[in-house]
Amino acid sequence: MREEERLSNIRFIVDCMHGKLARKMRIYGFDTKYDITLDDNRIIEIAKEEGRTIITSDEELVNRAKAENLQVIRVSPDDDLPRMIEIFSALRISPEIDPKRSRCPNCNSPLTIVDKKEIQNIPEKVLKKKRVFYKCNGCGKVYWYGSHWKKIREFEKTLKKRLKELKEGEKIEFNR
Repeated sequence: MREEERLSNIRFIVDCMHGKLARKMRIYGFDTKYDITLDDNRIIEIAKEEGRTIITSDEELVNRAKAENLQVIRVSPDDDLPRMIEIFSALRISPEIDPKRSRCPNCNSPLTIVDKKEIQNIPEKVLKKKRVFYKCNGCGKVYWYGSHWKKIREFEKTLKKRLKELKEGEKIEFNR
């Protein structure tokens, strides 16, 4: 299986404590289910039904997932950088943001490149300055390379650097 194909088959469900993390995983192109109304029982059900890997810092949920022989990644309750390090280390993959593969951070639907003539309700100065726009196939939100993109790329650069610094053999627990 090609690496790109393998990555597209990785799907997550994130517990209610990690909404920002879920949005970041979507930007990295991962199908990531997140709903603050889901309790642990429903998260376990969805993980079973849909073959999703659970991401949580809840020790009880980690233990239940392992008992059910489900894939689970325990992340620290810190901020998103240590969490992302734990996830990418556990999966043994390099973080690569590709807007053509990214998903909507809000609703998890795929994004499509659209012609600027098809876009509505975007500031005129943005339409004049930017050439590439992505539209969510689900909620219709439009994205472009703005100032937020610089922050996303800086985060990615730091994440890659920190992953590289990890000692060989130091892997985060990933229950298969």
